[in-house]
Amino acid sequence: MSSSLCAPSPPQLRALILDYLVQRCYTRTARAFAADSTIRHLDADGDEIPRPSGEDDSPGITEDALQQADLRQNVQVSILSGRIDDAIDSLNTNFPSTLPSSISICEDSGSSTPRGERSPSKFVKTVFPSTVEPANLYLDLRILAFIEASRTTPLPYPLTEPATSVSVPTTRISPPNNIREPSDETDADAHLARLLKHVYELHDYAQDLQDPHERAEYQRELSAVSGLLAFKVPEQSPVANYLTQERREVVADEINSAILYRAGSPPISYLELYVRYNTAIWNYMNEHEFRVAPSRRWPTGVMLPSWPQPNLTSVSSGAKASVPKRDESEVCHSS
Repeated sequence: MSSSLCAPSPPQLRALILDYLVQRCYTRTARAFAADSTIRHLDADGDEIPRPSGEDDSPGITEDALQQADLRQNVQVSILSGRIDDAIDSLNTNFPSTLPSSISICEDSGSSTPRGERSPSKFVKTVFPSTVEPANLYLDLRILAFIEASRTTPLPYPLTEPATSVSVPTTRISPPNNIREPSDETDADAHLARLLKHVYELHDYAQDLQDPHERAEYQRELSAVSGLLAFKVPEQSPVANYLTQERREVVADEINSAILYRAGSPPISYLELYVRYNTAIWNYMNEHEFRVAPSRRWPTGVMLPSWPQPNLTSVSSGAKASVPKRDESEVCHSS
């Protein structure tokens, strides 16, 4: 194992944190952290002196990257606030390669969508949460726009806007004309007609997809989401999970990753990648009952995560531990 991985240097840790902050669009925090964590050289009197030639901060942040993150944040806030048309306009203006270049989405550009079964998280996840295909992303946004238009109760998105001295919590909600009023019968009928037209258009878009697997999955999704029309107050219906903030968050993360992918950047942060990597290894070791090497053979600074003491009832009933077993030779006996 590389010593740099076991004992990362401060610049490496700084780069890891900055990469995460920029990838997640926490630009103000990234700027503050970059300024506060910069290595400064002082003379004997404590005054800052120019840094030695060739010395540079850890990589991972540039002003251009921060500006791009600000633009991505604008897209995310629009999605999280339910303003899907605003998000699409921002994408077409600032990240035109993310969505199809025209309304027609039937061009076959080679699928980058992972095959497999739908996520077990019913209604919250999109059809293909890891997709970067423009046609799929556009459909996911239009489906979310239909969901937003089906609301009878606004879903505020809390924000903390910058202020001169104190941050003041504010909220943003979908525009009033996106809300489906259950009380006014005349307006409700007209709005329902618009929603039905929206569903038909979505089915047409899905039918134009070249990949038969994707086409079938989206048609199945549309059959489920159109169930919102069957209820006067869908927020109190069995399909209410479509109307949660979590659904907006899934789409916002999906779009953010796709923007990064189209820009030639990793779609997820290195921190998340490392967590996924270690989780996969840990689960594999547990599944195959690997025994962890004795602690005396571990690299310096490495330690296992703590876990709760096993429940005797669970152990007696044959339940497996949630972590790999330690090798018996780890136990040390005093002489």
